[in-house]
Amino acid sequence: MKVSELNLKAKSLLEFHLDDIELSGEISKITIHSSGHWYFDLKDEKSSIACVMFKGFNQFVQAKPKVGDMLELRGYVSLYEASGRYQFIAKSMQKTSLGDLEAKFLALKEKLEKEGLFDTNVKKSIIKFPKKIGIVTSFTSAALQDMLKLISQKEYNLCKITIFNALTQGQSAPNSLINALKKANEYNLDAIILARGGGSREDLFCFNDEELARCIFSLKTPIVSAIGHEIDYVISDFVADLRAPTPSAAIDMIFPNKLSLEQGLDELAMCFKNQMLNHLKFYQNKIDHLQNLAKAKSLENAFFLRKQKLDFLQSQLKSVLNLKLLNYENKLDNFEELLTQHKNFFDKSKNLINLQKDGKNISLEKLKKGDIIKLCSINESKEAQIL
Repeated sequence: MKVSELNLKAKSLLEFHLDDIELSGEISKITIHSSGHWYFDLKDEKSSIACVMFKGFNQFVQAKPKVGDMLELRGYVSLYEASGRYQFIAKSMQKTSLGDLEAKFLALKEKLEKEGLFDTNVKKSIIKFPKKIGIVTSFTSAALQDMLKLISQKEYNLCKITIFNALTQGQSAPNSLINALKKANEYNLDAIILARGGGSREDLFCFNDEELARCIFSLKTPIVSAIGHEIDYVISDFVADLRAPTPSAAIDMIFPNKLSLEQGLDELAMCFKNQMLNHLKFYQNKIDHLQNLAKAKSLENAFFLRKQKLDFLQSQLKSVLNLKLLNYENKLDNFEELLTQHKNFFDKSKNLINLQKDGKNISLEKLKKGDIIKLCSINESKEAQIL
């Protein structure tokens, strides 16, 4: 039997046995397609199901649904043959009430906004060239690997990265995130990135915790909230000092690019040189004008003396210009050498191992037989036992 034949049989069975049922739940994701069809996920406290309402049926719905709406649907269960995806085909839709998650989100958002936790005039700024950045996220997340890869590609090696492990999903996540943020706040960092990759509304809901929001607001270190995808909004986005659409976008917003910096320095040097040349040209034109005026008034001798003085001044000005340009070139060389040194240091130290016991750093000579320790590198960590 071919895959297409199996999917066709499964579709027939589903549509025959589940041809007219009622379904209720909360919308957690929806896409209004240009074709006019609606594609959305309906969920309850335990499960979710993909749904579709085709244009021929949704044109009779009074208002377009949105994430958080509680719906009552009537339709049938089917299977999308191309992908083998099980889905519910809605023929009618009725909105009941606002979903629990959305209601909690909106209530907390309104409460904290009234208290001033979202005010722009209290948000801290982030420096243009950071030297120490912390990332609060899960050690095992794909988002962290993407961020580290992007940092490496930027080759901005003047910044030290410190990663603070935390849960980013589930009931224990808010307390874990709060503890990690408080720990990072003690490191005197230039900024802390609070990051998590994409997920369902339920997966991201731990970032709508009130205590987490108040913790973010109280920290002395600027916080960048980089949660989910661009369309996802959580409470931490509003209370943080800067909201990034995605974790990768946070890296682009905070870290300079080495090549862009070099290009900027080149442009500054060229701009300075052009300005000085324009000044020289202006005074040369003025000299020529005075020379012509002096000739007309038979003051060639006086003009000759003044011209000698101006030539001398022009020579001094050129010397100063050349000295400044040489100084800028030396600074650029020093900057490139510093970048190379930092890159070499990063390459040499990325495989170094840090020993931790009970969440604290420990030296090798203090370890005893049977101790459970954690071996931590920049990119990962593993547990081990002293034999």
